[in-house]
Amino acid sequence: MPRHRWTRQAIIQEIRDLHAAGESLTTRNVRRLGYGGMLAAAYRNPSLGSWRAAVEAAALDYQQAAARRRKWTRPRIVAAISQLHHQGRDLSYTGMKQQHPYLLMAARRVDNFGSWQAAIEAAGLDYKQVARR
Repeated sequence: MPRHRWTRQAIIQEIRDLHAAGESLTTRNVRRLGYGGMLAAAYRNPSLGSWRAAVEAAALDYQQAAARRRKWTRPRIVAAISQLHHQGRDLSYTGMKQQHPYLLMAARRVDNFGSWQAAIEAAGLDYKQVARR
């Protein structure tokens, strides 16, 4: 994940995005997804002060958000890729690493597709076209 300036609003928006994607908002899972810098920034931010406060500032119930966990199945990954494609999003590996690392990581798991290219092709897209973006 590239270096990011984690403002209060950027932290809150990313928390909402992760929650909408079905990710558990435990510190362990958020760190596993590559957001260690965001966690640290939430603790340092004077208006937040903790990860729980950051989740609650995003108008989410911490207990529910931390318990929630989406099981990324092959069909769900293909559907997410198709939806992002229809929205005109950057599906290149670099673009996904920056904007949707949780989906990229789920697709690359051996029990799903094993690679981002295989997931893109399973969604009926030309990987070379996607990679050029």
